[in-house]
Amino acid sequence: MRHDEPAGAGARDGEPPEGTTAGLDLADPRAVLSLLEADQVVAAKQRSRFGHRNLTPGVKALLWSMRVYVVVMLVLVVISVLRAIHPAP
Repeated sequence: MRHDEPAGAGARDGEPPEGTTAGLDLADPRAVLSLLEADQVVAAKQRSRFGHRNLTPGVKALLWSMRVYVVVMLVLVVISVLRAIHPAP
């Protein structure tokens, strides 16, 4: 930009000039991520790791029942596949 041009000249109407953050909502994570360099994004993600959560007994029981359900379903699928491959005489 030349010194005799007004600020924002050359930018599209209603948009801030390139290189400024005017008009960006910094509460929006997408806007903030668009301003960061790649190494800054990686560093921010590493700092925001979630720790171990204390779960209630009901949630623990629900999660264990889901694990058991998945294992039982896997066994049933394997049995079904084996029966389909080797049909009974």
